[in-house]
Amino acid sequence: MTENTPARRLVSSIHAGWNLGNSLDAMKRGAIPGEVVPPREAETAWHNPPVDRELIRAVRDAGFDAVRLPVTWVQHMDRDGKADPAWMDRVAGVAGWILDEGMACFLNVHHDAGAHGWLQATERCHDAYGGLFEGLWRQIAERFHDTGEGLVFEAFNEMLDGRESWSQTPYDDAYEACNRWTRRFVETVRSAGGENRRRLLSLQTYSAGHTARTLEAFRLPADPAPGRIILQVHNYDPQSFCWMKTAEGRENWGGEADEKQIEDLMECLSAFSEKHDAPLVIGEFGSEDKGNEAARERHAAFFVSKAGDRGIPCFWWDCGRFALFDRNSARVIHPGIVRALTGQGRE
Repeated sequence: MTENTPARRLVSSIHAGWNLGNSLDAMKRGAIPGEVVPPREAETAWHNPPVDRELIRAVRDAGFDAVRLPVTWVQHMDRDGKADPAWMDRVAGVAGWILDEGMACFLNVHHDAGAHGWLQATERCHDAYGGLFEGLWRQIAERFHDTGEGLVFEAFNEMLDGRESWSQTPYDDAYEACNRWTRRFVETVRSAGGENRRRLLSLQTYSAGHTARTLEAFRLPADPAPGRIILQVHNYDPQSFCWMKTAEGRENWGGEADEKQIEDLMECLSAFSEKHDAPLVIGEFGSEDKGNEAARERHAAFFVSKAGDRGIPCFWWDCGRFALFDRNSARVIHPGIVRALTGQGRE
């Protein structure tokens, strides 16, 4: 395994990661390029206040050293794919706060993909929208032309096959289309010049899943800048515990079976990382609040501990019932979980 690459240095520096969920990624369902929405209206559409510097500073002070910044762009592009300058300014401003506070920033294209996005893992979609996707990333890359290594570009979020097949898909061509999108992303950013020639890039598997079939189907694209790719998956297991609305919902977590599920996951992800000789992050994980604080703390502590044993940083998904911070006051509302994630306050 290649040691001390730029990607490995950054990943090894991340102790605890946090997602700024449901803010810059908020969107109108079914939006298509050309329906431009004013920045403030979009950012507050999912009932969060506008992000301010105080919140970013509170995240840093709580012990997090990396922020994943989900951004949805579809409502901020004209029909020719030109991004709204006001939205680009807003994104750059929030990313700048994160970097200025000394944290790494993973900036992505978020709900443009996923269950209701205009980007899908199909050849038909790639043929129709590949040019818009490339143009969008070229504009993002040009805006951050001179920003250094603390800023990571992440190609897309949880891309699906158009049939909402989660975790894995029965369609081989969907895996190939996802790999094609990934190659196009790498080629586009690298050709943008400046710091983008050596920018760290984060690449997800199909749906950010981690089943054996999904991991096997992933293809690492050629990159003219060696050692600068960070792999990424997401995990909300066990889903009956992590999510509110499941058929077999439960409030408790712990015991041999629950622990083995996470141990097996980390072993699988470690092998995947070694196979591609690239570090890996878990870009989303977490559990919804069911009035079960102690169980959530146990789950979070065990999860990040076992991931940390294998050099895998984890980013908590923060929004709604997952939220660790009050977005209006920047106050920590679940200090026990924050301590479990960051280690702050442990003996």
